[in-house]
Amino acid sequence: MSDPEARYEVLVIGAGNAGLAAAIAAAESGAKVALLEKATKDLRGGNTYFTGGDLRFGWSSLDDDVLPLIGSISENEIKQMREMVTPYTQEKFYEDIMRVTEGYSNPELLQQLVSESLPTIKWLRSLGHVWYPSYDEPGASVVVTMNGGGARLSDLGFDVAAKMGVDIRYQNIVTELLKDKRGGINGAYVLTPEGYTKIYAKAVVLACGGFEANAAMRTAYLGEGWDRVKVRGVPFNTGDGLRAAWDIGAQSYGNLSGCHATPQDIDRPAFSVRIGPALEYRRHGYPWGVMVNVNGQRFVDEGSDMRAYTYAKTGKAIMLQPQGVAYQIFDKKTAHLPKGYSNATGAQANTLQELAAKLGLEPAPFVKTIEDFNRAVQPGTFDHRDRDGKCTRGLAINKSNWASPIDTPPYHGYGVCCGITFTFGGLRINTSTQVLSNWEAPIPGLFACGEIAGGFFYMNYAGGSGLMQGATYGRLAGRNAAKLAKAA
Repeated sequence: MSDPEARYEVLVIGAGNAGLAAAIAAAESGAKVALLEKATKDLRGGNTYFTGGDLRFGWSSLDDDVLPLIGSISENEIKQMREMVTPYTQEKFYEDIMRVTEGYSNPELLQQLVSESLPTIKWLRSLGHVWYPSYDEPGASVVVTMNGGGARLSDLGFDVAAKMGVDIRYQNIVTELLKDKRGGINGAYVLTPEGYTKIYAKAVVLACGGFEANAAMRTAYLGEGWDRVKVRGVPFNTGDGLRAAWDIGAQSYGNLSGCHATPQDIDRPAFSVRIGPALEYRRHGYPWGVMVNVNGQRFVDEGSDMRAYTYAKTGKAIMLQPQGVAYQIFDKKTAHLPKGYSNATGAQANTLQELAAKLGLEPAPFVKTIEDFNRAVQPGTFDHRDRDGKCTRGLAINKSNWASPIDTPPYHGYGVCCGITFTFGGLRINTSTQVLSNWEAPIPGLFACGEIAGGFFYMNYAGGSGLMQGATYGRLAGRNAAKLAKAA
């Protein structure tokens, strides 16, 4: 049975990447911590569980910053890394985020993120997380990937938190934040399997994500059509923390009409399930082919930039097409480049007309689109590992890189839809991770981190920066909450 009025020093709401980081950091700082998870134990971990485990961070020395993160690695592989990998500085990290967000990212918060990214990665390594090289990915700004991906990040985080004495409470749903007589936050009203209870704390950390799993909020904030998209994650991120914070005067902030949305298999389930590889539904091979809608027309520049800088906005482009679907087209020369397509929904054919028929497309406009594209391809050397400048000219929508004629059978086509991962807008925080009120003052006792904090991402996103933001600001929020609690 739940304690009818449990008391802690720090209460962390949400048990994904950011919440785990906050709970562990608070416990490290000597605080008595409770961690609330909305899901059951077997479905714990939020969207973190389904990520690939990429964390973007700024670094300058391969020997000092990157190699210590990696587990066992051969001398030959170290040699290859020295030859192929170049430093990814804090300045480059900052520039990349500002570029893809069109300059909207909050400069102070972003600078703190990039400055704290390497210390956070080293902190995660000290907890037991291990990475392996991944610089073969196009655009090697993320040079290592977490061994075991998001599932390992989540599972190990729970293990570490439990060993540190964090009280992990499952099926605990926050419906309201509790206030003291001075207007400070001192706990939460929580629905548990045994009924409603109050959990008190000297500091509260909101780390419970956005509203991507709430169709009504998606439609209200993101717009028409977003109620029909698939969710690349769990069904539990329904904006509970946002609504509770807004109810007590927390300031909304950031790109509330924006989200991380990627191309997913057309037949993927409505929510992610823990069966098979966590990433089996992602369809990120579009830079090496073309995408057409149900009318056989291209609608984006598939090669505008490296995949890591375009995939999070491409889902929206697909959602806006007729029926909210599209088809990725490759020929023999490029069909081997997309990863994870072995079980993809699609078709193969020896002629474009036959491929169109198998995909359910009208052959004539589809074939014309491909033939026009082929004629527009300019000379150059195709290099899938880098921006090769091999482009088209003269089309309504040109392709900036990786333009290869689709003229060699067999031809491959794969149906894709939009899958939303997380929403960009949320609460306003300062560099101390305190939640700010509508009257621009910190709300006493209330902190936030992870996807519930707005101001980082607008319109678009750079791969690996979301997990990095969650871990970085989770660590900071946990420490700041513990400091406040211990001083109270």
